[in-house]
Amino acid sequence: MNFHSVTFGVFLSVVFSLFWLTYRRRNLRSAIMLIASYVFYGAFDPLFLVLIGFSTLLDHRCGLLIHRSESERTRRIALLVSLVMNLGLLGFFKYYDFGVENLGRLFASVGLSFPLETLGIVVPVGISFYTFQTLSYTIDLYRRRMEPARNLLDFALFVAFFPQLVAGPIVRAADFLPQLERPPRFTRERLHDGLYRIAIGLGKKVLIADVVGKFLIDPVYTDPASYSAVMHVIVLYGFLVQIYYDFSGYSDIAIGSARLFGFDLPENFKLPFRALSVREFWRRWHITLSSWLQDYVYFPLGGSRRAEPRVLFNLMVTMILIGLWHGASWPWALFGTIQGIAMCLERTVERAWGRPFATSPLRRFLLWVWMSQFIAITYICVRAEDMSELFGMLLRFGDAKGFGDISHYAWISLTAGLALHFMPEGFYTWARRVYLRMPTVLAGVIAGVVAGLAGYLLLGEQPFIYFQF
Repeated sequence: MNFHSVTFGVFLSVVFSLFWLTYRRRNLRSAIMLIASYVFYGAFDPLFLVLIGFSTLLDHRCGLLIHRSESERTRRIALLVSLVMNLGLLGFFKYYDFGVENLGRLFASVGLSFPLETLGIVVPVGISFYTFQTLSYTIDLYRRRMEPARNLLDFALFVAFFPQLVAGPIVRAADFLPQLERPPRFTRERLHDGLYRIAIGLGKKVLIADVVGKFLIDPVYTDPASYSAVMHVIVLYGFLVQIYYDFSGYSDIAIGSARLFGFDLPENFKLPFRALSVREFWRRWHITLSSWLQDYVYFPLGGSRRAEPRVLFNLMVTMILIGLWHGASWPWALFGTIQGIAMCLERTVERAWGRPFATSPLRRFLLWVWMSQFIAITYICVRAEDMSELFGMLLRFGDAKGFGDISHYAWISLTAGLALHFMPEGFYTWARRVYLRMPTVLAGVIAGVVAGLAGYLLLGEQPFIYFQF
């Protein structure tokens, strides 16, 4: 069930009505949201419900053992069971075929046969997201940083909450569960804010990401020899626009949908292409993933409190995991490795320089130019499915010929996407404030017009890119 489909619009309206009709009864409204979440997730494949149900029961039980036991040994065993089972399931579904395929090639290269074969496993939608959410629950309980869920119903809703279940933002139990304890309030401001974020997300996805992808990215990569090297360079930046507006559009719709029910989800993007360093980029891009790995991987490894070689090692491990979290492929592993190397080089240069470099507009501009090129080039790894395709994409710059036939819709959406991203930050605050102050009827009409326009221009209901992760 895609967020930009008519089906989801009807689904959201029905759930919204049922929720607010029963909002005074805590368990009933939670049960309605949980059933709705399972209906939403089961629409992708009913079998996925078995897996998410197992993870829910497992981590709820492990969490209770961790919280109630006075024995440190029992607490550690419960945490270990949670870690092994969750990461084991994630590893099997997401990395088994990749591992078997590459081990088979390695054995074949030395004249041996490998006993296992790939299984053609279908990766459950959103498994990377909800696995990290459930792990944050058991880890935070072990660290005694939060209280457990009041009951299984609350915990199940935390795991399966449909607005952010499939592609984030990654929500932590310490932030979500307390919101279940507070009676939701239906206010004009929250209604407007939710509609505003949904409209923004729909516009990002359908009017920019899908148009750029359909009329610019896909044609060039389908027939690369028909396009010049200049066009291939433009496509590098075009793909950044596509994936940013696709993913941030999903996050906006998720945040807006949650606000309609009285829930606040964390922000996941903050104008990432304005970054002046790799470190700053990852503070602005997929913020909830970066902060999760920082708190549960980088800091436990020692963070920046160790000797410099160890700090660089911690950075590399964290960034490689960011790459592998996204996908089981060598381009993704290379992507994370390159990001880690760049981050280590930045830290080394900064420490050797001894003072900030970006101390003037010219220096800030030079850093921004460097970052723009670095991100555009490295995101080729995101587009490529394997290393042969990646090398092919790089080699095509030299032998391409013409400009091909690119629709003017692509140029309009690409220009609009770039212009909107680099507007003064005060513009976004002003636009939101104006929308929140509108009469409710007008705010609803505008949201409806955007949704209607998105539905009219729907280009084959293109799935969100991050559904595959």
